[in-house]
Amino acid sequence: MYATYQEANQRRIGRISRRFAGVCSALMAGALALVVIYWATLDLATLNAKWMDGVAVVPAFPPLLRGACMALSLGLVWPVLLGLVHLRRLFRLYAEGVMFGERNVAALRGFGLSLALFALAQLLYTPIMALTISSGNPPGQRLISVGIDAGVMVAAVAGGVLMVIAWVMDEARKINEDQQLTV
Repeated sequence: MYATYQEANQRRIGRISRRFAGVCSALMAGALALVVIYWATLDLATLNAKWMDGVAVVPAFPPLLRGACMALSLGLVWPVLLGLVHLRRLFRLYAEGVMFGERNVAALRGFGLSLALFALAQLLYTPIMALTISSGNPPGQRLISVGIDAGVMVAAVAGGVLMVIAWVMDEARKINEDQQLTV
C-alpha cells in the first residue's frame, strides 16, 4: 500500500514539476519581452515621475538614452534569467524522478547564487540608472539615487539560505553514497 502511495506522489511531483519547468521557460521569454516593451513604450512624463521624483526633470528622451536604459535593464534581468534556468533544471530533474542527486544540489546552489546576484545587481542598478537618465541634464540637475528595499534584502537572504541548504543536501548526499558502499 505504501509503495502505491509513494508512486502516486512521485507521479504527481513529476507532473507538477513539468508544469513549473514550462512556467520557468515562459517567464524567461516574458522577462526579456517585458523589458524591451517597457523601455520602447515609456513616455517622458512617466520617466520623470518614476526616476526624477520631482528633484529634476529630463527634458527629452532620445533614442540613444532609451537604448542605454534598456541595456541597463537587460543587465538587471540576466540574474533573473540565470535563476530561472537553474530552477527549470531543478524541476526537470524532479520530473525525471531525481530528487537528491548531485545535479539537484548544483541547480539549487545556482538558484541561490542567482538570487544573491540579483540583489547585488539591484543595488548597482538604481544609482547607475538614475545617473544615466539624468546625464543629459545641466549640472545641478543630475541625480543619483541609492536605496535598499525589502525585495533586495529578501533576495539576498533567500539566496544565502538556499546556498546553505544546497551545501547541506550535498553533504547528506555524500554520506548516503558512502553508506551505500559500506558492506
